[in-house]
Amino acid sequence: MSTVSNLLSTSLMLMQSLASMLQTLRRPFLIVCAICILSNPSAALRKLRLVYISLLYLAFCKDKKWKVPKEKDPASFFPKELGGSGSGANDKQYREKTILIIRHGESTWNDTFNAGDRNKLLFVLLFLPNLVYAIVAELYFFISGKDSESWFYDSALSAKGVSQAEGMRQFLKKEKMKLGSGSSGGSGTNREEHAIKLLLALGDEGGASSSVSSHVVSSNLRRAISTAAITLADRFALNHKDDEIILLPSLQEISFNPDALSILPPRGVVHPTWCDTNIAGLSSKKKSFASMVNTTYHTGNKTLDSNGLLRLQQFCADVFDDTKLPKSNIIAVGHSLFFRSFFRVYLPRGVEHIAKEKKLVNGGSVMVTLREVTIMDGEKKKLTKEYMIDPTSIVVVYGGFGKHTKG
Repeated sequence: MSTVSNLLSTSLMLMQSLASMLQTLRRPFLIVCAICILSNPSAALRKLRLVYISLLYLAFCKDKKWKVPKEKDPASFFPKELGGSGSGANDKQYREKTILIIRHGESTWNDTFNAGDRNKLLFVLLFLPNLVYAIVAELYFFISGKDSESWFYDSALSAKGVSQAEGMRQFLKKEKMKLGSGSSGGSGTNREEHAIKLLLALGDEGGASSSVSSHVVSSNLRRAISTAAITLADRFALNHKDDEIILLPSLQEISFNPDALSILPPRGVVHPTWCDTNIAGLSSKKKSFASMVNTTYHTGNKTLDSNGLLRLQQFCADVFDDTKLPKSNIIAVGHSLFFRSFFRVYLPRGVEHIAKEKKLVNGGSVMVTLREVTIMDGEKKKLTKEYMIDPTSIVVVYGGFGKHTKG
C-alpha cells in the first residue's frame, strides 16, 4: 500500500508541476501560435483543426459503445465440417479466405502515455520529462509548418516501434533462409511455412512482372502503414506486379483518442514519417514511399456515429469483396483493440482462446481462416452474410498474445 501511495503522491506532484509550467508558458505559447498563423496560415489552421477534431472525438465518439452480440453465435451459421456447430444446407454459399494479422509496432503516443513493458516506477518518474519532450516535438511540427506530422494525432511509430517491426522482418529473413536451405521454418508445421511464404510472396514466381497471391492491406493510420512497409520491406523489394499496401478505413483502431484518428486526407498522398525515410531493403525501383501505398479506398476518418462493431463487419465485407480484394490471402496490418475485438466477435462463443482476452503483442503476427456464408433472411427477404473465424485455423507466426510469446 505504501508503494502505491508513494506512486500516487509522485504522480500528483508531477501533474501539479506540469500545470504550473503550462501556466508559465501560456503567454509565450500564444505568441508563438500567432507568429505561426501569420507566417504559414494554411499549415497553422490545419494544425488547429486537428486539435478541434481531437476534442470533438473525445467528447462525442461512439467507437467503444457497442457489445459483442452474445445472442448470435457465429458457429451456428456453419456446419461442423467447417468448424461450426450448425448443419450445412444446399442453398447456402460458403467461402473462406486466409488472413495474416500483423499488429503495428509501438507508437509515439504509447511511448508517452503507456508504461508497456517498462518498469512502472521508472515510467512514473520519467512521465513528466517524456510529456514535455512530446509537447516540444508537437510545437516544432507546428512552428515549422509540418502539418502532416504530429506526435499525438495519428501517432507514428516510436523508435521502439520501428525496432519491433524490424524484429519481425529479421525473423522472416531467418525463416526464408531455413526454407531455402530445405530445413523446416518455425516449428516446422505446414501452416507456419505457408504463412512465411505468403508474407514474403515466396511462392509467386516470375519476378517483377508477376502478380502475388496475397493482398497487403493496412489501417489508414500511419503506424500501421509504416509497420507494413518495414516488416514486409524484403517482399516489396522484389517489385512484383501490383504489390502494394492497400488502405482500408474499416481497419481503423477502436478508440476515441487522437492517436486513433487519421491525419491523411481522403485519397491523399501518403507522406513518409521520420521512421519511413530510410527503410532498408527497398528496391531503388520504388520511386517513393507514396508509390507503395494505394489510397483508393481511404475515404477519411471514421465518423462520429461509427463504432467498432460496424467497422469489424465492414472489414469482413471488404475481405470478401472481390472488386477490392480478389485474392484469397489477405495480410492485414492493424491495431490491438481492433484485432482482439475481431476474435471476440467472430470466434464461436463456446470457444475459449487467449486471443479473446490478450492483445497481440506489438509487431506480432497470427494466421487465421475467416469463413463467410450467404443466407436468405426470411424476415427481411434479402440475402445476408455471416462470418466466423475457424478456431482450428489459428496459428501464431511471430510474437503471440500477451505474455504468451513465440518466435
